Amino acid sequence: MTMTSATHMSLTAIASTIGGELQARGAGASGAASVRPSGYSIDSRTLKKGDLFIAIKGPNHDGHRFLEAAAAGGAVAAMVSDPAALSSAPPGLPAIVVADTLRGLQDLAAFVRGSLPARVVAITGSNGKTTTKEMTRQVLEAAFKVHASRGNLNNLYGCPLALLELDEQHQVSVLEMGMSYHGELARLAEIADPDIGILTNVSGAHLAHFADLQDVASAKEELFAGMRENSIGIFNNDDELCRDILGRFKGYGFTFGIERPADLTAGDYRLEGLEGSSFEVRHGHNGGRRRVAVRTRFVGLHHVYNALAAMSAGYMLGIDLEAMAARLSQLQPVGMRGRVVRLRQSIRVLDESYNSNPASMRSTLQVLADMGPVEGREGGGRRIVVFGDMLELGATEVEEHREMGRAIGKAGVDALVGVGALAAETVKAAGRTAETRHFDDSAAAAAYVAGMARPGDIFLVKGSRGVALEKVVAALKDRFPEE
Repeated sequence: MTMTSATHMSLTAIASTIGGELQARGAGASGAASVRPSGYSIDSRTLKKGDLFIAIKGPNHDGHRFLEAAAAGGAVAAMVSDPAALSSAPPGLPAIVVADTLRGLQDLAAFVRGSLPARVVAITGSNGKTTTKEMTRQVLEAAFKVHASRGNLNNLYGCPLALLELDEQHQVSVLEMGMSYHGELARLAEIADPDIGILTNVSGAHLAHFADLQDVASAKEELFAGMRENSIGIFNNDDELCRDILGRFKGYGFTFGIERPADLTAGDYRLEGLEGSSFEVRHGHNGGRRRVAVRTRFVGLHHVYNALAAMSAGYMLGIDLEAMAARLSQLQPVGMRGRVVRLRQSIRVLDESYNSNPASMRSTLQVLADMGPVEGREGGGRRIVVFGDMLELGATEVEEHREMGRAIGKAGVDALVGVGALAAETVKAAGRTAETRHFDDSAAAAAYVAGMARPGDIFLVKGSRGVALEKVVAALKDRFPEE
């Protein structure tokens, strides 16, 4: 098969690949067939000049309403499923008409993936997907030209867009794959055809859409059920549901863990305050056992699991453990996902404001508990948790928030600020072990937190994306600029 990146395909080739019809009107119609998009977009607001605009009909928006805006932004063509919408588009905008634009996007991505030699590493799990993706990219770049999905392009829209960025120079593509419902990972496996699949863990992060944890696990398993027999599956051996999926995996299984024996294990974990952590990676091979020291800028035992998953992928692709450890030591945490923000007057913010669920919250809370007494507590140096609602937990949400309050109360923190309706239950359950306040929204909480901050304070800011706790971090930065 001829190697073909998406940016080398003409509109005629794209239409033929996905079973569409190219329609061109106006003065430029005769040259439309040979036009080659330089990129692909489903959002007219972020579209770049030269992109093919794909008019997706989603649950809240219909891209067909933005054809004129896309053309004004520099789109060279559009993919549509509603030909009548072209009447409102500029006459010089060529269009590929298909039955379903989402299917067209996905089929084009599958074609590009299949026509290029890059190996694909697909990462899924309830927690840690984005950090594991960044760690995997970092270690693989020790030996390969690596493509990785940007941000959290991890669903049925974003993952195909990420694949369309692949070109002939890439040797490995690292893709994050999320899901909220059954069938999503099965379709993503069909599109991306992974060579390696990683399952970080299975927890109740999305129980709002599933009956129970077994149901979540069955949805995660779709990725591995859709992989080839000559593929590789990498599983968290400390997670019982991951082990169950490994037992049914038809490819080659590789495991990582801390508590149970595994192919790649970690021990001697040491927290170095908020500066990072260190641990030892151990791998048994040919009767021997290799031990490699790893130091990272990430804090929390959950990030050790993420690092093990990434190093497992690198190991299966032939990269030396020492080389991967050296690469990991250079990686900064992703913004809003464990990055330590250093502010003036020795104020520190552990920014976990992007997302939250019970498992990740407990692990991050343990970071504060493990730090022990803070120097100069009488004049400041408090440990303060800003806790936002954990969303999408389904029927267990109230009890999970109460349980988290009890855990925070036992952690020995000095203050707890709850944000959101569910966080009110957390504040109540924390009892009198810490100073507590509650706010309905992040804007009010941000003003309070910025006002109560004192030199030497350490803040943990963590909540689900919908709570927007980044406002709290921004307010602290406004009052105390970064060092």
